[in-house]
Formats: sequence, C-alpha cells, structure tokens
Amino acid sequence: MISFNLNGVPTLFIKGFSSADVELMLSFVRAARAKNSQLDGPDTVLFIDTPITAPTVEAVHRLKHEGYRVVFRDHHGIDGEPVNERDQQVAANSRRLRTLLKDDCTITVRRLHPACSTLVEIGEFENATAIIADPDPDGLTASMKAVGIYYPGLDEDAALLDGEPASQVTGTHLSSLLAKGVTILPSFDPKTPERREKALEDLFKKWVKAVQGDAQALRTLEEGEGAYDRAVKEAESLVSTAREVAPGVVLVDTVDAGLYDVGTLLAGLEKLPGCRVTVLRKGLGPIAAAHGVQYSMAVAKAAQAEINLQLLLPADVKSDPKLGIISNVSFLLHVSEYVWQDVILPRLKQQA
Repeated sequence: MISFNLNGVPTLFIKGFSSADVELMLSFVRAARAKNSQLDGPDTVLFIDTPITAPTVEAVHRLKHEGYRVVFRDHHGIDGEPVNERDQQVAANSRRLRTLLKDDCTITVRRLHPACSTLVEIGEFENATAIIADPDPDGLTASMKAVGIYYPGLDEDAALLDGEPASQVTGTHLSSLLAKGVTILPSFDPKTPERREKALEDLFKKWVKAVQGDAQALRTLEEGEGAYDRAVKEAESLVSTAREVAPGVVLVDTVDAGLYDVGTLLAGLEKLPGCRVTVLRKGLGPIAAAHGVQYSMAVAKAAQAEINLQLLLPADVKSDPKLGIISNVSFLLHVSEYVWQDVILPRLKQQA
C-alpha cells in the first residue's frame, strides 16, 4: 500500500482486486475523515484510474452507505461490445457504479481519454476527504491535477506515461525522469513485495516535489539516469537473442537477464522484419509469483488494429494471476508457462 498527502489531501494508491483491498480503502478514508473533521462541505472521496472490479464497486457502495459523496472517474471502460468474460464483468461493474453514483460517475475509454488527468479540472478536488488511485504514473498525475498540482503539458505527459513502454520516456524532461525512475525500480519479488512498493512510493514523492520546484528532488531523480542508461544497453543486447516461435511472433527469454528497459527492448523487437507480436519470458511478475514463469505478450503498434490477443483465450476464461492469466486490453496478454505452451502458442501457430 502506498499513501501520502498531495496538497494536504490524503491519497491512497492501491489496486482494488481483493476483499483485503476493500478494507484498506475503507480504513484509509475513515482515518482521513477523522484527521480532517474541520473540512467544510460534504465528505468527498475521489476514485480515479482505479480498475473497475467487484471489490472496487463494494468499496464505493459501502462508502456511499456511510454517507460519503463518492466520485468515480476512470478510462478503463469497454470500448465496443464485450468480447470475453472479463469484459462482461467490467461492463456489469460499470453499470452498477453508474446506477449507484449517477452524475458522480464518469467511465470512459482510453481511446477518448488516454490519461485520467483529462477527467478532472485543476484543483477540482483540493478539498476532498481522500483520493483513491491506481499505483502508477497515470493515477499519480491525475491525483496531482485533482488537488491543484499541475504544470503545462501534464495531460500530454500523462498520456505518454500511460501508453506503450517505448513512448513513456518521450515526454518532457520531468516526465521522462518519472518513467526512467519506474524502469529502474526493484523487480517485484513475492517474498519481499514491500521492497518495490517502498521504492515506488519514494519515487512518487520525489517526483511530486520536483514538479513543485524542489531542486534537490530534481537532482536526485537525475542521478538515476545513469542506471537507466545501463538498463537501455541491457535491453539492446537482449534484442539480439530474439527468436521467432510462430510467424510474426518474436520471443526473448529475460529470466536470467539483468535490469533492462522494457520500452527499449520492445521497440527493438518491433523493428525486426515481420514482427507483429512480442513475447517476453520473465521470472518475475504477478503470474510468475504463482507459477514460476510469466509470458508477457504485446501486439506491435502497427498491428494493433488487426490483432486481438484476448481472442486467443477461451471465451469463458477469467483474468486472474492465480489461474495464470492477466488480460485487461486487446493488445496485451500475460500468461503462465502452462497456458502459453498448451493454449496460446498452439493457437498462434494455427493462425499462420
């Protein structure tokens, strides 16, 4: 769990994936309310850039029942008709949120709002009791803008930060420092998950200070660019190890690799002749934590209008790391070794 104040507003960065997450959200908001009992007006809680899951809906419902005004802003809605069970769940949860919150619910899609910061006005929630956001740069920048921390170009930077890995370092200097900082964070280790979480919280805090003009915070972030440069070189060396496992599908085994920049690696793979889908075999990640190895697939930008990775899965499949599948958008898919070998790879070969 990551939490700190943004312009005096208690902000919790968390995924709403479990019943434990629900209780953390509720406890956080109640504690924030107790510390800020002098606030004027209704007790407003902003949910922004949070996954549209059943636990998130439960948290919103319970806070609403306790008398809070809950505002929900997000861009994870389904763009078009649901194509699998996960899409159907998101659509159903979206309907529940709209029914519950009415005008206080705004759910759109990335195509229209590539960054959640575009869903709030500058300082619109500067008097909120609390904010609950996704623990990524999009959730951070949206929360910052909501409480009044803003700079010209933040919305454009946020869209790049929440976009494809290769584009994340292409924004302003400030924005690139955040993207590079995320790249060199310690890899997720299920044995010590708090290590990466603490490093991400420290990065977020330093970046907010840098945005607000703190010269020391800016220098500290810039000192990390050397580590990022080394990660870029490692990624460039990994490109040479790529092999085609199905027509247009290129795989790199990164299990024993050093720290590498994902954006550089994917950009290099996409330049290989005929590459339409990239696959990284990894030893770390939410699926690897449960199954030992994780295969992370991404559709090359030029082929995203033609290829939907979710169609490689059975229609009734559930997106759940414990089941060896994470599927949130059409151009990304993460699976276990078993799912890769028994389901995905055979289907990729059949489509040749």
